[in-house]
Amino acid sequence: MNNMKHNYSGGCHCGDVKFTIRGKPVWKVNCYCNWCQTTSGGPFRSFVLFNEENIKFIGQEPKSYEDKNTTHGRPMINQFCSNCGTLIGIKVPSIRERHIAIGALDQRKQIEIDCNIWATEALNFIAFPDNADVYKTGYWNGTGEKI
Repeated sequence: MNNMKHNYSGGCHCGDVKFTIRGKPVWKVNCYCNWCQTTSGGPFRSFVLFNEENIKFIGQEPKSYEDKNTTHGRPMINQFCSNCGTLIGIKVPSIRERHIAIGALDQRKQIEIDCNIWATEALNFIAFPDNADVYKTGYWNGTGEKI
């Protein structure tokens, strides 16, 4: 990490997986797709994306489960603690950044997310703030149709 002070830190519930991150987030997003719902057990997932080279794991690396048959049409790798099961994030092999689950970050209360994707798959009780960016499906490299 080039002796630079980290900007973010976090880890799993039991403490086996810990990490530090230097630099600023590349993207902050809530995802309401069916895949995120079923793999998390919740109505959506919230992620902060960071450049892979800025993340340093301390102790155990997260375990992985790769799903090569997603409805997105691209592989998704769930990363989690093998002991307590805490979701650490997702790695998408086709992009450089790593999705870090907002709940795994120590600084989660300071992070504001105003981008929402896959709204067409959101559950009926989900309401989006008036000032939020809401996309029908995905949002890749500046593309995506807003609602």
